[in-house]
Amino acid sequence: MKTTAIHLIFLLTLISACRNNNTTQTDTDFDYYDNEYDEGYTTDSNFENEANNIAKSYETESKSGFFEKLSSKKLKTHYFRDARTGLVVSSADYPSNWEVISKPNYTMDQKLPVFLTQIQGPNNLKSFNTPIRIHVSYQNPQTYQFMKNSYGANLHRAMVSNQRIIEEEVLPRMQNTGFKFIENIRLPKLENYLREKIRAESGGQVRLEMVATVWKNNTGQKALATVGKLYMQQPLSIIDTMTIWMYSTDYMFVDENHFSETISAFENALINSKENPEWKQYVAQLNQLRAQKAAVQREINMRNRQAAFEAHQRKMRGIWAAQDANHASFMNRTFGSGSDTSQRNFVNMINEEETVYNPLDGKNYQVNAGSTEYWMDSEGNYIKNDDLFYNPNGDINLNNREWTKVGKAF
Repeated sequence: MKTTAIHLIFLLTLISACRNNNTTQTDTDFDYYDNEYDEGYTTDSNFENEANNIAKSYETESKSGFFEKLSSKKLKTHYFRDARTGLVVSSADYPSNWEVISKPNYTMDQKLPVFLTQIQGPNNLKSFNTPIRIHVSYQNPQTYQFMKNSYGANLHRAMVSNQRIIEEEVLPRMQNTGFKFIENIRLPKLENYLREKIRAESGGQVRLEMVATVWKNNTGQKALATVGKLYMQQPLSIIDTMTIWMYSTDYMFVDENHFSETISAFENALINSKENPEWKQYVAQLNQLRAQKAAVQREINMRNRQAAFEAHQRKMRGIWAAQDANHASFMNRTFGSGSDTSQRNFVNMINEEETVYNPLDGKNYQVNAGSTEYWMDSEGNYIKNDDLFYNPNGDINLNNREWTKVGKAF
């Protein structure tokens, strides 16, 4: 019954993986596990088909056979193991006469698994959970239109209530296997545990909604179908908010007179489950490595943007040079190619400059216009002067350089 609860706990690992962690990194080649992982280990469709067959064959399952009546107080530990690293993610104690099978699923994250679980036991006990379905919704309807061609557009769906999920997905399945709806029930012990766990892991950013429904058939069996939904909101822009929401459905079938005690056994298994510290350390290292890679990628993106800007500047300088050449051609046509002095005077008038001749090196220089006289050294440095009695060669603040008064170029 409560494999959905365990499912939600593993989801918290994925949620916490999206947040920054400050745990010290150790050397770990995480890409190694990508190469070693066998994608054929499990699939969503195969597992859910297997679960459907269990539900459909439930009515004809014999109460005697493979499972023998054993003491319900005797427990057996089941280990939820990551197929890539071989590490145990967590463990839970179930009644020893239950057969528990778990398969890691990497649909949501290629490094961190979420587990599909299938349980069989005495009193016609059958239990399984469905693969997680994840969606993204927006408050602003126009955002859907804007994002319809984006990556992951198939995930877009407005968040719906758990009751609607019950009506659209659970009701048809239960009716097809001969079960009728009886009532909704609350599981306060389980819900309180999950809410506190989620609050601690997500810092209050993730919310939980659960709906548990009871069903019954005509052969003395009861079923519990539970929908667990997690969702979190993130600002997308100043005009909209994005909601990431995901859910899974859990089914439990058992003889009616063992219904309540079976629910209690599932709840105890979950609440007393143990997380593996070595796995938590691995997740922290993975988060740190991902944060480092993201920082490197941001640096690469910044360099790429700078390179694009510089390429644009080079292009613009080429355009400006072409414009200058075109302007020179215009001046030649206007004043004639031999009228250098007239052309130079026209350009100087536009730029508010003057052209002076330096006898120290025999070159012409451009200086800012507006002064009575100019003094220049051999390196082309010049002094603007309006004081006819000033001579910079007698100025001790000018490092004893030789200054020559220059005049307009010819």
